[in-house]
Amino acid sequence: MGDSCQLPKVIVIGAGGVGIIGALSLCYKGLSNVSLAIRSDYEIVQKKGYKISSCDYGQFESWKPNHVYRTVEDASQSGQFFDYIVVATKNIPDGPAHSRVPKVIQPLVESNHALSEGRQTNVLLIQNGIDIEKEIWNAFDRKKYHLNVLSGIQLIGSTKVAPGVIDHVGKDQLQVGAFESENEDAVKAAKRFVELYHNEGKNYAEFDASVRYSRWKKLLYNAAINTTTSLVNLDVPRCLEFGVDRKSTEENVFRPAMREIVAIATTENIVLDESLVTFFVEITRHIMFKPSMCVDHEKGQLMELEVILGNPLKIARENGVQTPVLSMLYYLLVMVQGHLREKNGLLKFDESKAELVETK
Repeated sequence: MGDSCQLPKVIVIGAGGVGIIGALSLCYKGLSNVSLAIRSDYEIVQKKGYKISSCDYGQFESWKPNHVYRTVEDASQSGQFFDYIVVATKNIPDGPAHSRVPKVIQPLVESNHALSEGRQTNVLLIQNGIDIEKEIWNAFDRKKYHLNVLSGIQLIGSTKVAPGVIDHVGKDQLQVGAFESENEDAVKAAKRFVELYHNEGKNYAEFDASVRYSRWKKLLYNAAINTTTSLVNLDVPRCLEFGVDRKSTEENVFRPAMREIVAIATTENIVLDESLVTFFVEITRHIMFKPSMCVDHEKGQLMELEVILGNPLKIARENGVQTPVLSMLYYLLVMVQGHLREKNGLLKFDESKAELVETK
C-alpha cells in the first residue's frame, strides 16, 4: 500500500446499506482513499461512526471511511480530485429534480474539471435498470469533462436499520463494466475498480464484459417480479401462493412478463435463454423476500419505476414489440407512483375540481 495521498480517490454517494458496505469494502482493501457523502446521518457518523454488522467483514462499533462530507457540494469544495464517483442511490428520474443523478453528481464533475481539465473522471452507477447512462451523457459533454460512465450490478443484502446502523446479511457480489465496451479507457477504469473493491474470501467482484446483456438479464426479475410485488404489496412467496390454484401468478404474470423482456432484448441481438425465466421464477420462491420496489412502496417512498419498467417499454415501442403484460403493470404502477408523489408533495390534486393542478 502506498501513501494514501497518492492512492486513487473514490467518493460514494448514497449512504444507505449498499453505499456503506461499498465504502467499507474499498477501505478494507486499502488501495484507495475513500470518502462518503452522508446527508441525514452526518452528525451521528461524525461523532460516533457507523455501527456495522457484516456477514463479510464482521462487527464494527465506530467505523468511518477516510473522509465524510455532509453533502456532495461540501465534497466538491474540498480541493480533492475524485477518480471515481460511485452513485449508490435509487435512480428515480420522475422524482424531485434535485435528486436526479446528473444534478447530484454535477458539483463533483465540475470541481474535477476545474482541478484538472485533462484528467479522467469515472462515474460508476451501482443502480438498477436499463439506459441509465444516457441521462449522464445527455447532461455532460463527455469530451470536455473526460467522462467515463461505468455500470455496477450488485447483489447484496444490506440495510440501514437505524441512523448510523447497518445490518449486512447477504454476501456482497458486484459486477463492474463499461457501458461503452469499445471505450478502452472506460474498460480499464472498470477493471481497476474491481481490483480496488475485491477482497479475496470476503466479497465477490468481477469485471463485466457484457454490460447490456447483464442489465437485460437482471430486468427479467426486476421488470416482472419487483414490479408485481410492489403493485400488490406482497412478498414473493405470497404472490406465488395466493394465485388461482397457486399457479396464476407464475403462469399468467411472472413468466409472460419475463418473456416480453426476452422479446425486447432480442431486438438488440441479446439472447436471454428460456432457462433464465425458470431460474428467476424459482430464485425467491421459498425465501421470505420483498424486492426493493415493494419495500419503497411500503415506506411511502418513490419507486424506481421508470428505469426498471418505463425504459424497457420505450425500447419495445421503438422496436415494435408487443408487451401487454408489462404495459399493464406499468400503467397500474404509474398510478401508484402518482399516489406516492402526491404524498411526498410532488403532485397537487384539487379535489374540488377532481383534477391534477400542479406537478414538481
